Amino acid sequence: MDYTKLDDYRHVIETILSEYASLPYSYANIQSKVVFDRTRVGAAFLKETRYLWMDIGWDGECLRHATRTPHSRLSGSY
Repeated sequence: MDYTKLDDYRHVIETILSEYASLPYSYANIQSKVVFDRTRVGAAFLKETRYLWMDIGWDGECLRHATRTPHSRLSGSY
């Protein structure tokens, strides 16, 4: 597995998710946050990345929150 190419894919995914999360909601005070978790797993130390997208904020007097998983894992074990 070419980990250089895999790292390039991770970078592209993180850039796209970060750009989308930075777009403001037009109708409420809701913020989007993305979390990138890179871990090393297994005996061969294969890289694995997890992505989490969260929306949280207030829509009038109602608390709005949601989690999205646009791509749950990108791993070197194909």
